[in-house]
Amino acid sequence: MAGTYRVTIDIEKIQLNMLNQEGGRISQDGIRAWLRGTGFVLADPVNDTWLTEEENLRLLQESEILQVSRVR
Repeated sequence: MAGTYRVTIDIEKIQLNMLNQEGGRISQDGIRAWLRGTGFVLADPVNDTWLTEEENLRLLQESEILQVSRVR
């Protein structure tokens, strides 16, 4: 059964990974827009902590996740 997770994301790491994999740099605002568009809901903008369903976690690489915990 899927659950909801609170995940703190390293936005700069996503930028670095995108640069290495895609050869282009995306702004932090662009990454946050992508996260919102794929089912992430910003819970704490200061720490880049988001709420999302379990299946969305697969969109992130392990190195991009600073902390994750199940909330329900």
